[in-house]
Amino acid sequence: MQSRFFKFIFALLFALFINAAAFCAPINPVVKAIDNTELGRNSVVSIAVRDLKTDDTVFSRRPNIFLNPASSLKVFTMASALDSLGEKYHFETILYIDDDKNVYLKLGADPLLTSSDLDTLAKSLKQAYGGRIKNFYIDDTIIDKVPYPDGWTVDDYWPNAPKISPYIVDGNIVSVNFSISKNGKGVEIFQNNDYRFSFINELEIGAVTNIIPSLNYGETSGIVSLTGTVSKDIVKDFPVLDTARFFTVKLRKALDDNGISYSKPFYQKRVPDNAKRIASFRRPIKEVLLYVLKTSNNFATEVTFKVAGGSWFDKVKAAENASDTLKNVKKGSFEAAKLMFFEYYKNAGLKTDKINLKDASGVSRYNTLSTSWMSEALVFLDKNSTIKNYMITSGEGTLSRRMRDLTGNLKAKTGTIFGVSSLTGYLKSLNGADYAFSIIIQNFGERASVVKGLEDDIVNGIYFLE
Repeated sequence: MQSRFFKFIFALLFALFINAAAFCAPINPVVKAIDNTELGRNSVVSIAVRDLKTDDTVFSRRPNIFLNPASSLKVFTMASALDSLGEKYHFETILYIDDDKNVYLKLGADPLLTSSDLDTLAKSLKQAYGGRIKNFYIDDTIIDKVPYPDGWTVDDYWPNAPKISPYIVDGNIVSVNFSISKNGKGVEIFQNNDYRFSFINELEIGAVTNIIPSLNYGETSGIVSLTGTVSKDIVKDFPVLDTARFFTVKLRKALDDNGISYSKPFYQKRVPDNAKRIASFRRPIKEVLLYVLKTSNNFATEVTFKVAGGSWFDKVKAAENASDTLKNVKKGSFEAAKLMFFEYYKNAGLKTDKINLKDASGVSRYNTLSTSWMSEALVFLDKNSTIKNYMITSGEGTLSRRMRDLTGNLKAKTGTIFGVSSLTGYLKSLNGADYAFSIIIQNFGERASVVKGLEDDIVNGIYFLE
């Protein structure tokens, strides 16, 4: 009797051992990567890996916790924007003229528009119409003028981020030169731009450079106090405070340089229906998306999201005759873009009731996604979107120094804010399998480089899955 019992126990343990080995073998590389660091015990590590072909989850660790995705969010907001605008969309800055020789500039909220582009547009205007312009109007209705998304904290505001605005040129940033005076007793400020700040200079010479700007009398006053120290000559970039004034300064220079005669000042007015289109500057959405997902630029992301929300707004309004869907929602606003985002993923069959979306770029602390949802969305996007084409591989952008041995096999988006690191994307494994993966590590006290190292180890573990 005892012999039979021991034989049964042995057979049971052997079977459990074989099954456990068969189950654990594929995930050992990932588990090992986590277990080799204290982060797995001292932080929240959430991972979800899905097979693109079968949609099966091949590995997960706390996948259903809703955490902050940081800039990994950009993949999903830009995918919804791309769906609304379409692959052939162009950010277009257009010039019109009416029968009374009034010219209208319709802003296209091109996040990459430069002074050189305005000069090109002015040359086109000169060629199309060489006479004197009676009045010059600017139509700025493409997006609203709310400068920062809800959920951005004071540390995210000026001077860390340009204001989101329909008035965009040169990234809405100017460079200011700081120099040690010739007598070595003070710090001098030089502004080589037609748009100028009114600086209250309280800078001192010091062993290190630490320039601390603060606004006086509100954000539109243009008065900025500068305290801190300067150790050597340096050039520092500052986002402009008045985006409309900055834009018109650049526009006026482009018109003047091309000998275009016009009445001053510029006025704000919608383009009338009878105005004739005479020139434009066009930028393909592909160029903008490549820039956004390579550099993780928050400003360009938020602008693009609002533009896409405006396009979606028009479509819904036309289809539903301004139903309750658009009640209290303004075209070109974050609220419209947010509705676009949720509709897109609901139509994809993904549950969105627990998602919290406060911005498009991942800066807000109040954004929440789960890695399970993110990986599921990636599977959908792989089959129904081209957003993957705009994501970076190893050796590019924010992955320039990471996982270079996976170049060509990896398409991903990084994310980093204080205490949060994320990585999401697609990976072709050593055995040829295609995976969608999402990683969020939150509430860590270590250096970001240590956390990024763990992410790299996890991705390498996925690469060796059998």
